[in-house]
Amino acid sequence: MGPHDKPQLSYPEELWFDWFLDGILNKDINSSGKTPLLHYLLDLNILKSESNGLLKLSKLNEGLSGGRVKKLLIESLNAISSTENGFALIYFLSSFSGKKLPPLTTVDPAKNSGRKKILNNSVLPGHKKTSDLSNLQIVKKWGNQMRGFLDVEQKTIARLRGFYTSQKDAQWMFSYMLSKTKEKSPAREWEQISRKRHR
Repeated sequence: MGPHDKPQLSYPEELWFDWFLDGILNKDINSSGKTPLLHYLLDLNILKSESNGLLKLSKLNEGLSGGRVKKLLIESLNAISSTENGFALIYFLSSFSGKKLPPLTTVDPAKNSGRKKILNNSVLPGHKKTSDLSNLQIVKKWGNQMRGFLDVEQKTIARLRGFYTSQKDAQWMFSYMLSKTKEKSPAREWEQISRKRHR
Protein backbone atom coordinates (compact mmCIF):
# COMPACT_ATOMS: atom_id res chain seq x y z
CA MET A 1 0.00 0.00 0.00
CA GLY A 2 1.17 3.54 -0.77
CA PRO A 3 0.09 6.99 -1.95
CA HIS A 4 -1.36 5.50 -5.17
CA ASP A 5 -3.96 3.63 -3.12
CA LYS A 6 -4.46 5.89 -0.09
CA PRO A 7 -2.87 9.33 -0.62
CA GLN A 8 -4.38 10.66 2.60
CA LEU A 9 -2.03 8.56 4.79
CA SER A 10 1.59 9.19 5.88
CA TYR A 11 4.45 7.51 3.97
CA PRO A 12 8.27 7.56 3.76
CA GLU A 13 10.07 9.94 1.37
CA GLU A 14 10.81 7.22 -1.22
CA LEU A 15 7.12 6.39 -1.73
CA TRP A 16 6.14 10.04 -2.08
CA PHE A 17 8.98 10.72 -4.53
CA ASP A 18 7.87 7.79 -6.72
CA TRP A 19 4.27 9.03 -6.54
CA PHE A 20 5.25 12.56 -7.60
CA LEU A 21 7.37 11.19 -10.47
CA ASP A 22 4.30 9.40 -11.80
CA GLY A 23 2.61 12.25 -13.69
CA ILE A 24 3.52 15.32 -11.62
CA LEU A 25 7.30 15.84 -11.81
CA ASN A 26 9.53 15.53 -14.88
CA LYS A 27 10.62 11.97 -15.62
CA ASP A 28 14.28 12.99 -16.04
CA ILE A 29 14.63 13.87 -12.35
CA ASN A 30 16.88 11.23 -10.79
CA SER A 31 17.16 10.04 -7.19
CA SER A 32 19.56 12.87 -6.29
CA GLY A 33 16.60 15.23 -6.68
CA LYS A 34 14.44 13.37 -4.16
CA THR A 35 15.51 15.21 -1.01
CA PRO A 36 15.76 18.72 -2.53
CA LEU A 37 12.32 18.51 -4.15
CA LEU A 38 10.56 16.97 -1.16
CA HIS A 39 12.12 19.66 1.06
CA TYR A 40 10.91 22.34 -1.37
CA LEU A 41 7.40 20.86 -1.31
CA LEU A 42 7.53 20.91 2.51
CA ASP A 43 8.46 24.62 2.40
CA LEU A 44 5.55 25.25 0.01
CA ASN A 45 3.23 23.46 2.49
CA ILE A 46 2.28 20.83 -0.13
CA LEU A 47 3.64 18.18 2.21
CA LYS A 48 3.89 18.20 5.98
CA SER A 49 6.34 16.33 8.18
CA GLU A 50 4.98 13.96 10.80
CA SER A 51 6.68 13.34 14.14
CA ASN A 52 7.64 9.78 13.11
CA GLY A 53 9.68 11.01 10.12
CA LEU A 54 6.95 10.22 7.59
CA LEU A 55 5.42 12.76 5.18
CA LYS A 56 1.78 13.51 4.49
CA LEU A 57 -0.09 15.66 1.96
CA SER A 58 -1.39 18.91 3.45
CA LYS A 59 -4.99 20.10 3.24
CA LEU A 60 -6.44 16.92 1.81
CA ASN A 61 -10.11 15.87 1.87
CA GLU A 62 -10.26 12.33 3.22
CA GLY A 63 -12.84 10.89 0.84
CA LEU A 64 -11.05 11.61 -2.48
CA SER A 65 -9.66 8.85 -4.72
CA GLY A 66 -5.96 8.70 -5.60
CA GLY A 67 -6.56 9.88 -9.18
CA ARG A 68 -8.71 12.81 -8.06
CA VAL A 69 -6.12 13.84 -5.45
CA LYS A 70 -3.39 13.87 -8.10
CA LYS A 71 -5.49 15.94 -10.51
CA LEU A 72 -6.32 18.53 -7.82
CA LEU A 73 -2.69 18.62 -6.70
CA ILE A 74 -1.45 19.31 -10.26
CA GLU A 75 -3.93 22.22 -10.53
CA SER A 76 -2.76 23.55 -7.16
CA LEU A 77 0.95 23.27 -8.08
CA ASN A 78 0.34 25.03 -11.41
CA ALA A 79 -1.29 27.90 -9.50
CA ILE A 80 1.49 28.04 -6.88
CA SER A 81 4.11 28.21 -9.68
CA SER A 82 3.04 31.80 -10.41
CA THR A 83 3.76 32.91 -6.81
CA GLU A 84 7.06 34.24 -5.47
CA ASN A 85 7.71 31.18 -3.27
CA GLY A 86 6.72 28.66 -5.93
CA PHE A 87 8.59 30.28 -8.85
CA ALA A 88 10.82 27.23 -9.37
CA LEU A 89 7.99 24.72 -9.86
CA ILE A 90 7.67 25.36 -13.61
CA TYR A 91 11.14 23.85 -14.15
CA PHE A 92 10.17 20.61 -12.38
CA LEU A 93 6.51 20.00 -13.24
CA SER A 94 5.75 17.74 -16.22
CA SER A 95 2.80 19.99 -17.15
CA PHE A 96 5.37 22.63 -18.26
CA SER A 97 7.81 20.23 -19.95
CA GLY A 98 6.65 20.99 -23.51
CA LYS A 99 6.74 24.76 -23.03
CA LYS A 100 9.57 27.24 -23.40
CA LEU A 101 10.77 28.04 -19.89
CA PRO A 102 11.92 31.53 -18.90
CA PRO A 103 15.65 32.07 -18.44
CA LEU A 104 16.95 32.53 -14.91
CA THR A 105 17.60 36.20 -14.23
CA THR A 106 18.31 38.59 -11.36
CA VAL A 107 16.27 41.50 -12.71
CA ASP A 108 12.65 42.01 -13.59
CA PRO A 109 12.47 42.27 -17.44
CA ALA A 110 10.19 45.34 -17.08
CA LYS A 111 12.91 47.14 -15.11
CA ASN A 112 15.71 46.12 -17.46
CA SER A 113 15.61 49.20 -19.71
CA GLY A 114 18.44 50.99 -17.91
CA ARG A 115 20.80 48.03 -17.97
CA LYS A 116 24.43 48.63 -17.04
CA LYS A 117 27.22 47.92 -19.47
CA ILE A 118 29.57 45.18 -18.40
CA LEU A 119 32.67 46.94 -19.70
CA ASN A 120 33.04 50.70 -19.26
CA ASN A 121 34.49 53.02 -21.88
CA SER A 122 36.95 54.87 -19.67
CA VAL A 123 40.23 55.12 -21.55
CA LEU A 124 42.85 57.69 -20.67
CA PRO A 125 43.44 60.33 -23.35
CA GLY A 126 46.25 59.36 -25.66
CA HIS A 127 45.91 55.66 -24.78
CA LYS A 128 44.51 53.29 -27.35
CA LYS A 129 42.61 50.13 -26.55
CA THR A 130 44.69 47.10 -27.33
CA SER A 131 43.78 43.53 -28.06
CA ASP A 132 47.06 42.37 -26.50
CA LEU A 133 45.68 41.55 -23.05
CA SER A 134 47.87 40.79 -20.08
CA ASN A 135 47.00 37.88 -17.80
CA LEU A 136 45.50 40.28 -15.24
CA GLN A 137 43.31 41.89 -17.90
CA ILE A 138 42.15 38.48 -19.11
CA VAL A 139 41.22 37.44 -15.56
CA LYS A 140 39.32 40.73 -15.02
CA LYS A 141 37.49 40.40 -18.33
CA TRP A 142 36.56 36.77 -17.58
CA GLY A 143 35.43 37.80 -14.08
CA ASN A 144 33.22 40.54 -15.53
CA GLN A 145 31.65 38.09 -17.95
CA MET A 146 31.02 35.54 -15.17
CA ARG A 147 29.61 38.09 -12.71
CA GLY A 148 26.15 38.00 -14.29
CA PHE A 149 25.94 34.22 -14.00
CA LEU A 150 27.22 34.23 -10.40
CA ASP A 151 24.63 36.89 -9.46
CA VAL A 152 21.85 34.77 -10.96
CA GLU A 153 23.11 31.70 -9.10
CA GLN A 154 23.37 33.47 -5.72
CA LYS A 155 19.98 35.18 -5.97
CA THR A 156 18.17 32.06 -7.22
CA ILE A 157 19.65 29.93 -4.44
CA ALA A 158 18.67 32.59 -1.88
CA ARG A 159 15.08 32.51 -3.19
CA LEU A 160 14.98 28.71 -3.01
CA ARG A 161 16.30 28.43 0.56
CA GLY A 162 13.71 27.78 3.24
CA PHE A 163 13.10 26.10 6.56
CA TYR A 164 13.53 22.64 4.97
CA THR A 165 15.36 23.55 1.73
CA SER A 166 19.06 23.74 2.56
CA GLN A 167 21.90 25.39 0.64
CA LYS A 168 22.82 21.99 -0.83
CA ASP A 169 19.19 21.36 -1.88
CA ALA A 170 18.99 24.80 -3.49
CA GLN A 171 22.27 24.26 -5.38
CA TRP A 172 20.97 20.99 -6.87
CA MET A 173 17.70 22.69 -7.85
CA PHE A 174 19.54 25.61 -9.46
CA SER A 175 21.69 23.24 -11.55
CA TYR A 176 18.59 21.39 -12.75
CA MET A 177 16.73 24.63 -13.51
CA LEU A 178 19.73 25.95 -15.44
CA SER A 179 19.85 22.76 -17.54
CA LYS A 180 16.17 23.29 -18.43
CA THR A 181 16.75 26.83 -19.70
CA LYS A 182 19.65 26.00 -22.02
CA GLU A 183 18.75 26.11 -25.70
CA LYS A 184 19.59 22.89 -27.46
CA SER A 185 21.06 23.54 -30.89
CA PRO A 186 19.90 21.18 -33.65
CA ALA A 187 22.29 18.37 -34.48
CA ARG A 188 24.32 18.95 -37.62
CA GLU A 189 25.29 16.27 -40.05
CA TRP A 190 28.96 15.51 -40.20
CA GLU A 191 30.62 17.01 -43.26
CA GLN A 192 33.94 16.10 -44.80
CA ILE A 193 36.03 19.18 -45.35
CA SER A 194 38.04 18.81 -48.52
CA ARG A 195 41.73 19.55 -48.25
CA LYS A 196 43.32 21.27 -51.19
CA ARG A 197 46.96 22.05 -51.59
CA HIS A 198 47.64 25.63 -52.59
CA ARG A 199 50.49 26.13 -55.00
